[in-house]
Amino acid sequence: MELKKKILIKGFVDSYKAVRKNPSCIAIPFFSDLLFLFVFFIAYNFFLGNIMNKVISLLMLTGESLQGLTQTDITLNILSNQQQMNSLIISIGFWIFGLAILSYLLYCIFQGLVWFIAHKILEEKTNFKEYIKRFFAVNILWCISFIIIAYFYVKAVIYTQVLRSPSNLGTVSIFSAVLLVILCYFALISYVLIKKHSFVDSIKKSFSLGTKEFQTIVPMYVLLILGFALIDVLLRLLFMISTTLMIIVGIILMFPFIAYARIVIISVIENLVKTK
Repeated sequence: MELKKKILIKGFVDSYKAVRKNPSCIAIPFFSDLLFLFVFFIAYNFFLGNIMNKVISLLMLTGESLQGLTQTDITLNILSNQQQMNSLIISIGFWIFGLAILSYLLYCIFQGLVWFIAHKILEEKTNFKEYIKRFFAVNILWCISFIIIAYFYVKAVIYTQVLRSPSNLGTVSIFSAVLLVILCYFALISYVLIKKHSFVDSIKKSFSLGTKEFQTIVPMYVLLILGFALIDVLLRLLFMISTTLMIIVGIILMFPFIAYARIVIISVIENLVKTK
């Protein structure tokens, strides 16, 4: 237990020393994270706009099909509009699929780069081509898992807020949040392990290490979350003074801290692996 505490403390200290030794190494992750969010939100708004237009058209068509009709006529009317409705549903699915693929590509390109740089900051030998390939591979599993979680959540939201049908939205929301936390917990561990292990082995080892070293890894995450919480409190206080000031300080503090958090995770996980 004493060894694990030392590993945890050492991870934060070594990461701080690495950043302090070469502050410029934060520059690329800083701009990469910023650019990733900028590009992602442009793409997200574009795809979401098209998705919502199709959804509204479908709801309007469905409403017209049901308005003022008897139960017998409803079926006939829906059947007469079935082709148009199917076309809209397929179109919605196409845009959703496009958003999922684009999000996956953007995430893997930008985040794969900054995680690779985080490894290099700690002066670890890492092959860029191999790391990116494994980063893309391992995120297929995490992306599919995220889509499954999102599917059940969105389904519950549609039933509750759009169709006004009874739904267990509260339970689904809590369950989805818990699963997302678990997903992130193991995904971040796998980003460290893919440096030395194949896609399959990194997945296995991430679950194994994440379970066995729970008492060390969770406190690390908690401390990092507290760091983000402190920045959030500061930004809320600055918001009372000036929105512009809040945004500027938020960018200056948040993105470097994200870069530092990656280095901490790598340092702690790598040192835990060495104890095995």
